[in-house]
Amino acid sequence: MSAENEDFPEDWEGVEVTDTAPVIDHYGAVKRAASIVGDLRKELRAEGFTKEETFELVQVYWASEMGVFD
Repeated sequence: MSAENEDFPEDWEGVEVTDTAPVIDHYGAVKRAASIVGDLRKELRAEGFTKEETFELVQVYWASEMGVFD
């Protein structure tokens, strides 16, 4: 038996894809949220929030953005 027959068996001929799962862009959502988190953190620190307060506020934002509260 050759490698060709192992990679593409004749039984696969005529196989048709009839259903596909929708593509969900998780990376895009995470990338957008991460960018917003960076901006949010910067502005909170500029407004005088402590590192601990900023961390807590950013943590709540990140959780809500990722759908934890849905």
